[in-house]
Amino acid sequence: MSIRFVSKASSVTPCTQSDKNNKITERLIKTSPRSSQNTIMQQGSSSVPRNQIIRRNATGSSGKHVKLISNSFQLKFTKNSLKIYQYDLAIEEDNPKAGTRPTNSVPSKFVCDEVFRGLNLGSGWAYDGKKSLYHTSGRNTKLTKEITVGKKKYKVTVTGPVANTSYQDIVSAANKAGSVIPLDAVHALNVVLSQGFKNSSYVSIQRSFFSPRQEQDSSPFPGGLRLYSGITTSVAPSQGFGITIKVLKTHQVMYPGGALLDFVKANLQESAKSARGHGNQGGSLPRSLRPDQTRYFNGILKGLKVETSHLGYKRKYTLTGMHTSSANDTIIDELNVSVAQYFKGTYNITLGYPDLPLVKVGPRTKLPMELCELLPNQPYFTSLNSAQQRDMIRQASQAPNNKLKDIERAAKETVTATSSLTKSNFGFEINPRAIEVEGRVLLTPKPGGEEVYRGAWRMTSVKSSGALPKGMSLGVVSMVPTFKYTEAIHKRLTVEFTKRAGKLGMGQLVGSDFSLKYSTTMTLKTDLNKMKTLYNFIIIDDNCSESEYGSVKLTELVSKRTQCIKMSTVKRICGMGPPRNNKKPMPDINTTDNILKKLNVKVGGVNFGVCVEGLPQQIFNAPVMIVGADVTHFTRSDNKPSIAAVVATIDRFGAKYVQRVKPLYPEGDKLSVEHITCMKDIMIGLLKDFGNEVKRLPHRIIYYRDGVSEGQFENTVMEELGGIQDACLELKPDYTPFISVVVCTKRHKQRFVVNGQKGLENMEPGTVIDTGVVAPNYMNFYLNSQQAINRNSVTVPCHYYVLYDDNKLSMDMWQMLSFYLCHTYARCSRSVSYPAPVYYAHLACASARARMAAGFDWSSLEDRPSTEEIEEKSVFNPYRMFYI
Repeated sequence: MSIRFVSKASSVTPCTQSDKNNKITERLIKTSPRSSQNTIMQQGSSSVPRNQIIRRNATGSSGKHVKLISNSFQLKFTKNSLKIYQYDLAIEEDNPKAGTRPTNSVPSKFVCDEVFRGLNLGSGWAYDGKKSLYHTSGRNTKLTKEITVGKKKYKVTVTGPVANTSYQDIVSAANKAGSVIPLDAVHALNVVLSQGFKNSSYVSIQRSFFSPRQEQDSSPFPGGLRLYSGITTSVAPSQGFGITIKVLKTHQVMYPGGALLDFVKANLQESAKSARGHGNQGGSLPRSLRPDQTRYFNGILKGLKVETSHLGYKRKYTLTGMHTSSANDTIIDELNVSVAQYFKGTYNITLGYPDLPLVKVGPRTKLPMELCELLPNQPYFTSLNSAQQRDMIRQASQAPNNKLKDIERAAKETVTATSSLTKSNFGFEINPRAIEVEGRVLLTPKPGGEEVYRGAWRMTSVKSSGALPKGMSLGVVSMVPTFKYTEAIHKRLTVEFTKRAGKLGMGQLVGSDFSLKYSTTMTLKTDLNKMKTLYNFIIIDDNCSESEYGSVKLTELVSKRTQCIKMSTVKRICGMGPPRNNKKPMPDINTTDNILKKLNVKVGGVNFGVCVEGLPQQIFNAPVMIVGADVTHFTRSDNKPSIAAVVATIDRFGAKYVQRVKPLYPEGDKLSVEHITCMKDIMIGLLKDFGNEVKRLPHRIIYYRDGVSEGQFENTVMEELGGIQDACLELKPDYTPFISVVVCTKRHKQRFVVNGQKGLENMEPGTVIDTGVVAPNYMNFYLNSQQAINRNSVTVPCHYYVLYDDNKLSMDMWQMLSFYLCHTYARCSRSVSYPAPVYYAHLACASARARMAAGFDWSSLEDRPSTEEIEEKSVFNPYRMFYI
């Protein structure tokens, strides 16, 4: 008899045959792995008390030692007892329009900066750009002033001090075990540094600063844009060096200042070169724009600030997009003349491009593009296309020795720019000598018994091959026309797939018969349903949009498996690329292997699992569930919920994963959701899936969480831990497995280079740092698990925080386990920068985002189809790894 749990993850009770399934559940759920005396909650309790974060540091010892140079610099304090006082700043618009802005919101960055200048508070003040001011005097202040910015008047009030802190607060907390670092004090120091840059006329964009001479430091960038280099800094307490500052060179794409027409012209020319589809060949500006070009510019111009002078004085506007009509076609109803005629008659301006679309600067106001000047220093936050990404990597990548030189130059520039405020008023300065630390290089696992060299290995065979149901075969659906994907190319592709599949032990999966069908986005779903093939490779154009890709992925939610392959990838597999070094191109075996690895995993196979032999603690002698989670957010204007994705292993190899995707809607007047509020329901479903496969519930649960900052540890991660614990108790009151929680992130500014015998080098895969510059009050470490892309780049390590640990694993075990999990990513035979469960959670979020772009109804999102749909329509288990 097959044993199954309920299929609905959102329901704790079975959909059908509830009495029978409850008995099965009781039989599968064993007693608690821990004795009741060790549980952190009362038996049968409906709520879980707050869990305590581990606030102690630990170090490992395994691996060979290596010397490293960091981008951290020590802060020197001349006045350790000096206090920093915080003042409140309130900015209220005089007679605001009803409903335009919440009363507790902050005006735009431009308004806030102008208000701060207009206050004329004198020297020694630092402003965070929102609602707080900092000073060292501590004098009682109650100041009210009216300040005009543009056409609007604001009532500005400064009151305080409302709080105070000191450097000694940070140092004392860092030196005391179990203490909490005062984040308000760290924030105050970051604000002071930021104000130091602003006082020296640096342009601030988020947490990066660009010098007044930035035009000299910029370079051309695809799309008529420019790439600027600047400095980013971050104050952080450390384990061995007190309070430090991380300094890093950063890059930011910006719009060029100057005529808006020049930007549009350059963008069209660059688009034509990169074949993005909205370009325009030739050197001159077209007389008019196509509808697709108008839609494109409507997106990238929105929010830009421009300046005009046709009124006889300069006036600034914020663009709200591009109008669909031109100056000749747009009629001013009140005057019954066109916009072109209006500017000729009123301002004696003859438009040179009257057939180009107008730009919108408000609900009703529209202006000719040729009259607008782009203001400088405006960041480009739109997603970069593939050509721009390649150019960004090319320009930003640096060899380790050049990277360190740039970091040291940036540190000296920081001292020069900020010392007049930091040293004179706040009593600290930066030591320009980079901090040196010691790291260790861990032993590398052997995935499938293969030798690993520089983070990569040649996979000679898969661990276990997946299988298509009897009578089912593979198919190919081309969404590019026949003259691009020809019958001859199709035959070569199938030959390469069949040949490599046999060598990888997947011969029974990939046969020689690949049926071919041509389709379009509109007819794809119908065409797939008509095909007898259960798994189909979808050939897509290199310029396929996110919505088109999402339309393809919508087809596999229930009944089909699809795998998209770009046309350029097909050419690499078939050896049809351009010749290199006067040699005929050969079929790309690595690309073929990677596609077959995805195929194998999507149909239930295993490429490689966790190498348990080299781990210092044997935790896999009993069932272990490894969980990964991520949350992705959208901008407020998108009006979309956040998306949570949770994946979990359901096999003894730690290689097969199931997933749940849920929308997260903010409650009340909150703007976003900080933690996975539905973790209990998600985990109930995942635990049941584990029980169905392994026939036991996990003895241990190891939870890797991405995308959480230090300030959210308490309220976000530990709340999710409570959800996991609640799920266990929901299944049975005395089921309390050993649970551990780890946060991992690459969103940090810490960098390292090896100071070796051959000079400055990149870190090897497996390099770990757990002393010196790590956080003093957490069990944390940096782990570099990937090989650098090339010699002219510096790897970014992943920062791990062990926040909760029932399993009581040693630091060596945490470091080795995390490193080994980086070798289990099914899409390639190389070590990746994140543990595989975190990467899979990323991919699940990306898959959900693509479906959203294709028009998926998020208001009725279910994490999976109903039981009836599964049994009726799908031969595959539909929750397996379709998203990779």
